Amino acid sequence: MAKAVGLSRNTTTALLNECLQLGLIKQIARGYELTAGCFINSAVRKTAAGIYKEICEFCKSKKITPPNWDKRAMSVLLTKYNSINLSASEPITITYQLNERCKTLPEKVSLPYFIKALDMQEQYKAVTERAKQAKQFKENFGGFAF
Repeated sequence: MAKAVGLSRNTTTALLNECLQLGLIKQIARGYELTAGCFINSAVRKTAAGIYKEICEFCKSKKITPPNWDKRAMSVLLTKYNSINLSASEPITITYQLNERCKTLPEKVSLPYFIKALDMQEQYKAVTERAKQAKQFKENFGGFAF
């Protein structure tokens, strides 16, 4: 498996153990099975993985396909929702807020959809604008001719 993903055996083992602990996968006879319905890039910090898992579980509870991972959207969500392993009845959790603000969901959702529902559009707009500016700067000043 390590060779297939291009990582060392130790790194692969450590990442698989992390995914097992987070409940994202379970070991089966000849490999692993996804349990969360969403698979998170193994390099993502535990908090981000935990928050994303909560979003995925919320979507599954509403019988909606969970959104794809979006690095920028998650960075915005993590500025406000960065507590994991708390009861869903705690108002500071993303699960509590989603239950309060998203009684019904459209057929297809994205992380930016949840950003809007959680009233975090201004932060998301700032992040995407900075990314656009960085990309444009790189295109305009990508290199020097000698």
